[in-house]
Amino acid sequence: MSAFENISRKRLTIASLVVAGVFLFFINILSTLEIQTAQLDLTENKLYTLSQGSKEVIKTIDEPITFRLYYSPTFGEISPVHGNYFKRVRELLEHFAVVSDGKIDLKVINPISFSVEEDEAVKFGIQGVPLDQSGELGYFGMAAVNSTDDRKTVPFFNPQREQFLEYDLTRLIYELAEPKKKKIGLITSLLIESDPMLQYKPWPIMEQITQFFDVKPIEDAVLRIDDDIDVLLIIHPKFLKNNTLYAIDQFVMRGGRLLVFLDPQNETARMTPRAPPGAGSSELKKLFDAWGIEFDENKFVGDRTRAIRVQAPVKGRDVIADYLSWGIYDKRAMNAADIVTGQLTSISLASAGSIDLKENSGLKLIPLLQTSKISQRIDAELVRGEINPEAILKQFKSENKRFTIAARFSGKVQSAFPAGRPTPVDDKNKKNKNTDDKKLLQPEAHVNETQKILNMIVMADTDLLTARFWLQQQEFFGKKISTPFSNNADFLVNSLENLAGSQALISLRSRGLSVRPFHTIQDIKNNAEDKYRETEQKLTEKLKVLQNKLQGLGDKSQSKGKVILTSAQQKAFEKFRAEMLDVRKQLRDVQLALRKDIEQLDTKLKVINIWLMPIVIAVLAIILAIIRRRKYGQLKAQG
Repeated sequence: MSAFENISRKRLTIASLVVAGVFLFFINILSTLEIQTAQLDLTENKLYTLSQGSKEVIKTIDEPITFRLYYSPTFGEISPVHGNYFKRVRELLEHFAVVSDGKIDLKVINPISFSVEEDEAVKFGIQGVPLDQSGELGYFGMAAVNSTDDRKTVPFFNPQREQFLEYDLTRLIYELAEPKKKKIGLITSLLIESDPMLQYKPWPIMEQITQFFDVKPIEDAVLRIDDDIDVLLIIHPKFLKNNTLYAIDQFVMRGGRLLVFLDPQNETARMTPRAPPGAGSSELKKLFDAWGIEFDENKFVGDRTRAIRVQAPVKGRDVIADYLSWGIYDKRAMNAADIVTGQLTSISLASAGSIDLKENSGLKLIPLLQTSKISQRIDAELVRGEINPEAILKQFKSENKRFTIAARFSGKVQSAFPAGRPTPVDDKNKKNKNTDDKKLLQPEAHVNETQKILNMIVMADTDLLTARFWLQQQEFFGKKISTPFSNNADFLVNSLENLAGSQALISLRSRGLSVRPFHTIQDIKNNAEDKYRETEQKLTEKLKVLQNKLQGLGDKSQSKGKVILTSAQQKAFEKFRAEMLDVRKQLRDVQLALRKDIEQLDTKLKVINIWLMPIVIAVLAIILAIIRRRKYGQLKAQG
């Protein structure tokens, strides 16, 4: 018998445990020193993996950046949620520091009351949160400073923005490392830069734009758009003068890039006090007709699979119905292969139109956002007056076609002004012109065809830029905390960065949106509600028939004002009431079938999630045990 066989099983077990312990100890040391960035991320959106976009931004750092992370441990003891979030923030910042090869220096500072560290935190604008009734403040924020004393601050890390953490930090680095912003020219008929409804503050979407770009407003009376404009952004163009259209046309002919937001019905413009007739719709018909692009400002698209259920007052009663004008478009509606929409999760739209190529157009269209086939082009007049979601839903009839809401256009186009620059209206009214005026109005060399391939993105909706369709705002100790619930702003900024040639932040922007709708359940609901609606319409029609038949029947009592029915009429009434009860039973059956389908699907999901995997693991364990037992029996038989 060998020496190995002489060793008792007990001693062998103890030796194995000792070796395993030593092995784990050295593995732990090795992982701490050598593989700090190694991790296994099994989340769908890779929330815990540093994206390629972040790495590219970090590579652009030319000068050291110091991160000062201020955190009060007492705060974490009182609020475990913030304590856990601090670990997440610190780990991500440490990851940034490792990837930067020493260009990012992380300092974790624990300020206590009346200390120098607390004074420093207050100086940097870090927000203090009361911890108890004594007035002691806790801090959880960060200040980033580069070598030229440029400073960016996160006053408070809110756990509600955890899915945007990497983006927020990378954007902060980008703003400190990028010396010059791209210039965006802005033409809009909306009060996006200064809205009286917001006390003359800009819309939140403007804050998103100005974080990354230098925005130059362009007035409608412009004669020429400067060549230093990297991208021309046009939002809800309405009542533009001919010379402005010509300036846009020539900007494109010279190779300028264009991002356009149109709308058959902008709800914000419609609700603006003293809004002129037709202010809700927008178009660039003169330019689009010449370039071969089709957009009908009198039609919006309704997608039955993406409609949002609303409650709206209609003629004194509350109506609850799916509103075809409003829709949430998920990843299934987006072009996953395009860099603008590839990383987005959802976009919320209102009264969106559709765009297409005209017949014999020389352009190439690449869809970025499309409806499902269960969609219809609907008359925009239905959303320009009193809104009745139920009436819009009743007239719905699918065209069995996918409509394009947002698209990228490329190719060669001809000028919309083949005769050259039009005469500005102001020229006709001017009696005296000085030398500067003559020089300003002197026409430049007209360009009749694009000198470069057209590069343009068009979105057939403008309401998506309104805060209520993409942003949730709430107060937190006197500070407004904004949390996006949709990728509307990301679509805009991604498009600008793509057209301007900057791609670094696109791959990570809003990659952490965690909304994952149950599409199958929603489809089941839609199908059942369609059946319900048809049955309801039949019932309503029968009620109208009954009212018409009963109108004028019987003799009216002079004293009590009651309707006296004949025996035949009474039988007819009883017959209809029986039919009505039968229809109501059918409605209950439809709702019961709806609940049954959803409950069956819910049961299947529970079985898969709760029972299937443990059963699979148990079966595998049993199989392995049987195999080991057989091998042990074979070895024993051989011995």
